[in-house]
Amino acid sequence: MSAVAAARELRSFLRRHGGRSPGAAGAVLAALGEVVPADCAALSVADPVTGGHRTLASTYPAAVTGVIDTRMHTDRLFAVVRDGRHALRVRDLEPRRRRGEIFERIIVPHGFRDGVTLCLVAADGRYVGMLNASTLDARHPDDDAIALLELLGPDLAAALDPVPAPAARTGALGVDGTEGLLVEPAGRVVALSPAARPELVRPPSPLAGPVDAAAAGGPAPGPVLLVTTSGEVLGVELHPTAHGVLVLHRAAVPPAGLTVRELEVLDGVGHGLSNPEIARRLGVRPRTVATHVEHLLAKTGARNRAAAARAAARWGLLTGSGVL
Repeated sequence: MSAVAAARELRSFLRRHGGRSPGAAGAVLAALGEVVPADCAALSVADPVTGGHRTLASTYPAAVTGVIDTRMHTDRLFAVVRDGRHALRVRDLEPRRRRGEIFERIIVPHGFRDGVTLCLVAADGRYVGMLNASTLDARHPDDDAIALLELLGPDLAAALDPVPAPAARTGALGVDGTEGLLVEPAGRVVALSPAARPELVRPPSPLAGPVDAAAAGGPAPGPVLLVTTSGEVLGVELHPTAHGVLVLHRAAVPPAGLTVRELEVLDGVGHGLSNPEIARRLGVRPRTVATHVEHLLAKTGARNRAAAARAAARWGLLTGSGVL
């Protein structure tokens, strides 16, 4: 299985099962090994009272896990990672900054040559936990692994967040062209506004799967999904409620100046598909897909296909040709 495919499967698992229980956290950590190869790794939740952490799953020696839980948050380097909100590797640090308790008690004594820490932040900005992974091989984690890890960051944060998603409000209906539907538990679709579009939540719409998952009790993706359908782009929000799933949709401007076709190609890239596979899916020539890939990389500023996949996930991209 490719790393991109493994990341996609892990996102699906996180949305179905979360990650706060030890069993789920252990499964998440094992799946992360397919995305970010590491000799040791740990998934930890933040303790806002003490400022420390509680590790849910770890393959580090017990002494290292103890440092992660009780001491790591006091190291100045931890503040750098938490405030930067990006995955940080050892190699990314200037040599003069490679010191302190993290190096003295974890990295140096255990012979780790590289590693990464990703602090996980909820949608409202709260710090909820972190992932640490360490390697004996200085070649890992590479840039593609880091891009995929950051792609997974919002879903990992949501899985560790103890605060449930807030109840949806229908006050947005009629504001800035926002329309709404309610998908009841039995599957009946109720229009809540004059221009609501029930076809958005029924197959073959790419939104049908996420709506079904939210209706089944899984966490709703978001906060906003970018959906392409019938040559247009919509911003969509899914809000599980006691009476069903509220679906809010409005016209959206394609990000980064991308065309609808480029978004469809980007979706294929996010699925880890090759250019010929994307071409077969869209009914065009591989050379045409290659041109679209060049254009979307330039427009998004992505260095490579993995970074482009991260952009697609950040936008919550869903297209009629598949679901990321």
